[in-house]
Amino acid sequence: MSETQRIRHGRSRQRKEQFLKHLAANGNISAASRFADVQRSTLYHWKETDPQFAFLWDDALEEAADALEAEARRRAVEGYDEPITYGGKIICNPETGSPLVRKKYSDGLMAFLLKAHRPSRFKAGHTEDQTGSISICISHDDSAL
Repeated sequence: MSETQRIRHGRSRQRKEQFLKHLAANGNISAASRFADVQRSTLYHWKETDPQFAFLWDDALEEAADALEAEARRRAVEGYDEPITYGGKIICNPETGSPLVRKKYSDGLMAFLLKAHRPSRFKAGHTEDQTGSISICISHDDSAL
């Protein structure tokens, strides 16, 4: 390998590492591409021709998705503090000066997570199979009811 090839290979390896690190942090291929200063077409070429890079790319996307899922779960289960406002202004505690907050939870995120993790139970249109008998008494006389 010539000196030029060695330098080019070293730069490529460094840029691959930068791309993968940024991709794992934010899950955005375009942003990671800009961060590593590598054309998207080059990245996709590397992904096609380098199985190890392709594996690490997929792993980085999984890591980013795991972080998103963890944040969604935190907002759904633990909630988040939302400042209390009145007339468009944040209300502060007169003693401490810190903003007053209320705990908010995301029911939408909770439903989304349940559908993702328990689709057989929480998917749209899901119905439970009911067993048992129902007795119906039809009469013209309302007093029989």
